[in-house]
Amino acid sequence: MSHIYSYSSDGCDVHDQEKLERFRELKTVWHELLHGDESHSLSGQFSDMMWQDAAWRTANEARRFADPDDPTAAIAPMLAAMLDRGYVSGQVIAISRLLEVSSPKNPKRGVVSLRRVVDEISQARDLFTREVFVSHDGLPYDWEAARRAESLPSGSAVRWMESKGPGAWVTAMGQHEVFDSLSRVSPDHRNREDRIADAVFDRLAAAFDDPVFADVLALRNKTVAHAADAFSRSQVKDLRKGLKLDEFAKAHYLLLGVMQVISSTLLYGHWIGATVPISQSNQFEHLQAAFVQPARLRDLVQFWHAHCSERDGWLSDAFYELLPERRR
Repeated sequence: MSHIYSYSSDGCDVHDQEKLERFRELKTVWHELLHGDESHSLSGQFSDMMWQDAAWRTANEARRFADPDDPTAAIAPMLAAMLDRGYVSGQVIAISRLLEVSSPKNPKRGVVSLRRVVDEISQARDLFTREVFVSHDGLPYDWEAARRAESLPSGSAVRWMESKGPGAWVTAMGQHEVFDSLSRVSPDHRNREDRIADAVFDRLAAAFDDPVFADVLALRNKTVAHAADAFSRSQVKDLRKGLKLDEFAKAHYLLLGVMQVISSTLLYGHWIGATVPISQSNQFEHLQAAFVQPARLRDLVQFWHAHCSERDGWLSDAFYELLPERRR
């Protein structure tokens, strides 16, 4: 039994045990994709993407504070160009990773992406029956019977309601109500084999069809990740050199919405309460200081020239190392 389940499948009030087993197997995989490896999981990818977005936007805001008569390093051209280029490239890569399509026929090319989870959940939509949705981890399907069977303490003593297992009728009642809205079935007509409406899955998939994602992928494939030649670039209509901040925000908005639906509802996980990770230290430390002390600016100038001179020398050194026949 997977560590994400509190009860064995044969202890669940589900008639179709074969469907239950398959659902639990897939949910274990999806849970790993969402919350597994810190660096590769979807939650980790979202945290990094949203942190970098907030960090750059904060730095960009600092430019607005710069006084033309008393400038700061925030508007230094070299630093600004580096930050801007890094932001665009980083966000394009981060968003496109979440959009990647996995290759189920080739495990060696498997990816951890939001698109993969949506595709797999959509393909397995027949497993999302009411009885599986409500009772796949020990909750009672008949919550009313569980409530009647509950032994109440005498008097007016305060008591805790169970949230898991056969006695958690309040939780089961809530799951039925959620499924009512997803299946568009009224409480009076509930059936164990009710299914989530196709429109729910279709809307998740349709979110990836927003034009902003086509622009992100074109920018990644033709500019950021690959230096496409003239013919390749010409195959993309209106290929752009960058995206507007509102477009990055739109992409984040849609991706976060899909993630929230999957995590909090379809997979009965937690509601994501924050997008930007909470810093464990002071993220604004030293930002009030000048970028470099004026007395050390000359040292930076010397470093720049030494660095450029060394790299210039590589043009000859590497050339003759690869083509020693040209040495005189």
